Amino acid sequence: MLFFTERTNSFDELERDIRDAAQRLGTSPTIHQINGNIEGRSRNVVRQIEAVPVDYALNDHVIVIATHAAMLRSDFSAFAGWQIVVDEVPTFLDFEEKNTHLDVSFFSKYYHIQPLADGWSEITVTMEGEKISVADIKDDYSHSHLSQFHFRVLEASRPSAVRSVRCNLQSWSDMECRKVKWAWASVFSMRQLKAFDRVEMLGNQFRENIGCELVRLFDGDSVEWVPISHPAQARHFNHRDVVINYFSKERPISASFIKGNGGVEILYQIASVLRAQLPEEKSIWSANDKSDDGKKSIKKLLALPENDYLRPKQAGTNDFSRFSHAAMIYSAKPSNNMLQFMKALGISSENWTRSVEQETILQFVTRTSVRDPANGNTVFLWVFDRWQAEYLKDYFDGLPHVTATMTQIPLDIAVPPKSKGGRPRIIRTPQEQEAHRAEKRVEDTAKKRVKRAAKKAAEMKAKETKE
Repeated sequence: MLFFTERTNSFDELERDIRDAAQRLGTSPTIHQINGNIEGRSRNVVRQIEAVPVDYALNDHVIVIATHAAMLRSDFSAFAGWQIVVDEVPTFLDFEEKNTHLDVSFFSKYYHIQPLADGWSEITVTMEGEKISVADIKDDYSHSHLSQFHFRVLEASRPSAVRSVRCNLQSWSDMECRKVKWAWASVFSMRQLKAFDRVEMLGNQFRENIGCELVRLFDGDSVEWVPISHPAQARHFNHRDVVINYFSKERPISASFIKGNGGVEILYQIASVLRAQLPEEKSIWSANDKSDDGKKSIKKLLALPENDYLRPKQAGTNDFSRFSHAAMIYSAKPSNNMLQFMKALGISSENWTRSVEQETILQFVTRTSVRDPANGNTVFLWVFDRWQAEYLKDYFDGLPHVTATMTQIPLDIAVPPKSKGGRPRIIRTPQEQEAHRAEKRVEDTAKKRVKRAAKKAAEMKAKETKE
């Protein structure tokens, strides 16, 4: 069996749980972790996974643990007779945004671009592109960031390809403006798992998940989902209260808001509240730990105790079930390029936010004592906005042993409503750039019309004066 999970740092805990369960059942499986950090770079993770059927051909009971990222890049055609379990459903999507205004000749030489009706284009390799490998791209310092892109385009260019690569450019020349940030996307196909005897996906509200929706759109009726029947609940959970605290009633959290001066001041106030409420060494907290604009991340702005900090992705672990306090100030809104991709597919931005932002928060806060059957302590949670709090309450309201309440925490500085205006964007999607060009053409035409009228009026005045 292959078992795919989100994070490498959950491998040891997962292996321990599997061994405990196997001992209770009287079995003794061979368990192998495939992790680039453990195995070194002599055999990369994908090659190790693809070699599993050969490496363990003589073993009757094998469980291999690897990550979602490795799963999305692997070829499973040799896994007939195997089973696969995916813990927490990934988005099944490769999506990257690029600024490559000096690279028109590179893309034109190595990749075909074929416009589609929805404003996106399909990409395949040219004859020259077929000659370069993914390793060639990785070894080129100027283009190593395109290694995943080239891997996917090579894959999509095969006659037997089950997935395509798309971008939101109509021609490679559309990337020439340095203000243009374009995007490419490729959706994982369930047909890549057809060799397995059984495929299991484990996740909350699976059918509403963005990954499941993408699979439905691209694989259609070729995939039939069958709910897994659960055995009767063997464990009794003590009743407990869950108090969900939030700070913003009218404005959802977003990266653009946090980057502003007002957002920073509000984060400082939130940090002050959390420092007073979170018991040190008895609580967990998380926040966005990266920033792509050179400014401080939400994590650094909050500056809460580092020892209590966990990365946002924590699904699958029980290591913190003794704690009853958790805070997560987190945003995962789709970019404008992602919004365009979702719109082209007919997927709502709300579904993206639910699957990527709110579900991540839910998985984080449920690492607490709410998962411990014997623990009846009140659980205290903190999130940024009302929409995140409502998502958590809806979940806890479905648990018979939990009574959930929501409370807004007032701040000295009111959270402002979402603004509709603002300064013009410095970075544009290709579609925004085309709209900008159209506006400039209209403006230029109007200016020329005014200039011609003024020139004609001046000529007429000069003629009248001369007469």
